[in-house]
Amino acid sequence: MKVALYVAASAVAGKIALAEAFLPYKILTRKPAVIVSTTRSTPPRALPLPLPSSASRGDVMSEVEASSERRGSDLQLGADAGVGSFTATSLASFYVVHIGAEGVPGNYAWNLTPIDCDPEAKTKNERVEDLALEALQSSPHVSSKVYSLNCIVMDADDDTPSKLVVTLGKSQESPLDQDDSLLIDILSRIMLQWVAAQDVGNQSSIIVASVLGEDIRLDKSDLLGDNPKELFRAYLEDNSQTEMSEMVESKGNKLGVVPRPLVHKLNLLHRGIGIVVSKDAHIKLGIENPSEVYVHQRTDCKSIFPSLYDMFVGGVSTAGEDARMTAAREVAEELGLKRALEDPEGDALRGPLFNCIICTSYNRCVVTLFTYRFDTSTEQVKWQEEEVQWGDFVPYALVERAAELSIDRWKKDSEGGNCAVVFPSTLQREKTPNEIDYGDGSWRSWDFVPDGLLVWESWVRWRGQDASNAK
Repeated sequence: MKVALYVAASAVAGKIALAEAFLPYKILTRKPAVIVSTTRSTPPRALPLPLPSSASRGDVMSEVEASSERRGSDLQLGADAGVGSFTATSLASFYVVHIGAEGVPGNYAWNLTPIDCDPEAKTKNERVEDLALEALQSSPHVSSKVYSLNCIVMDADDDTPSKLVVTLGKSQESPLDQDDSLLIDILSRIMLQWVAAQDVGNQSSIIVASVLGEDIRLDKSDLLGDNPKELFRAYLEDNSQTEMSEMVESKGNKLGVVPRPLVHKLNLLHRGIGIVVSKDAHIKLGIENPSEVYVHQRTDCKSIFPSLYDMFVGGVSTAGEDARMTAAREVAEELGLKRALEDPEGDALRGPLFNCIICTSYNRCVVTLFTYRFDTSTEQVKWQEEEVQWGDFVPYALVERAAELSIDRWKKDSEGGNCAVVFPSTLQREKTPNEIDYGDGSWRSWDFVPDGLLVWESWVRWRGQDASNAK
């Protein structure tokens, strides 16, 4: 049986004005450090994903994470995914991507709708990133889509290599601008992986593809593996060294593998982790006085957010790497804490606990949370010199208060027009006291990276759950 996949991208008439390209950020030299933009406000946002009521008390995790941890069972369309069925959404550049089946069986579609033109948006004046999370939860609207990537699967003989043909059709005469041309090309290659993983039943080990006029002969195992370098050869300066990540949909399920530089360039939704490192005991639900947690300061030579503080160890999952392995690797690389790597079944790492989505103009990530129990009798923190310039275990209440003060400064700077990044904090929390005995009191001026503060908001919500969920 031969299988041919035909992918077409079509554009509706009329050019829709989108917000400007992703913005360069810099850090002011004054203290506290504040991130500013040269042109416009792009508010960071965070979306906590729901926790299942049936989860075990010891390892509370979302149904989202339960599905994404099963790496062999990424997003699949059910047998009932019929005509016009869109089962998932993702984010890419200034678009929300609706993913599913359309038309006759074997016909798949990825519809791209501008985030700031979504009919379900609260107002037309809000910024793209302020609407991105709402767009993730929206329904597809044919009238507002700008591009549609369509993939048709056709049966043929079994002894002939599968054929994948990608073409671009559009109704407007003017050519695509450079940014959208790159986006369409990359999404076409990701979609090929996604459809091939679901619907290519041919026994041949070879797949022949034509991607927007570029002919590629692909090994099926390479296309469906964790390093499809042949598919992205035109974008790789050194095929053997470029790290691969995964574009995912809003529940953390894999859509396809893509070179990590393109994930950031196109601001694709991807997977990552966050770890709270606690002293001698894991932080659990229902514990009123958690142990000390590790806070570190980024080096002043970092290209983004130099010298800012973070209460999490974080990182991006590489292609094929489950969240727990990412967490074990990152805490070993950044702080030299290797117990989770050396004893994966031990109690050094606890989780996954829950998922949340953070959304900024430079980073869109489904973040999975863990805790790491630092053993003072056997371990010693060893910083990664290019990443960390200071760190210490500090009282949990101090981290709570320092985060509150940092968020307040974000909001004050935004209201005063001195900061172009707005931090929308909606949590109702009881203020912790100012009288916390630690060091010389300079912790009151700690400014945390905005991504960490967004995850912290979800962490606080998780900690605030009913104590009956606690172990």
